[in-house]
Amino acid sequence: MRSTFFRFAFVGGVGFLVDSAVFGLAWYLFSVPVHAARVISFVCAATATWWGNRIFTFDARERNIFRQWASFFSSACVSAIPNFLVFSVVIYLFGRQDIMPFVALVCGTLTGMVSNYLLCKKWVFVRKH
Repeated sequence: MRSTFFRFAFVGGVGFLVDSAVFGLAWYLFSVPVHAARVISFVCAATATWWGNRIFTFDARERNIFRQWASFFSSACVSAIPNFLVFSVVIYLFGRQDIMPFVALVCGTLTGMVSNYLLCKKWVFVRKH
């Protein structure tokens, strides 16, 4: 996988699996309210994708690991705005029954992916010479 975007998308796919699993556990198994479940799963997925992007996508193993995570998490939070907005709109329009929360999760995740990639490439994982 040569392209940074395709590596980013691959790591994002893994992050989406983490996001979905944590969301499903919180929402369906532990009956956490839908938006709270979404926040919990977002934090877990953001941490997983930071690690994958750090190692695999951008090979940016900065010494100050906390600063890099904080930068990544900040950019993920900016991208979470359209992500959560779309998630909420889909929930509002189609409800919380059956698989609709997962449909909303997919729609929101895809919406936030582009801005997250650009922020990571231009700000979080920039190589300092």
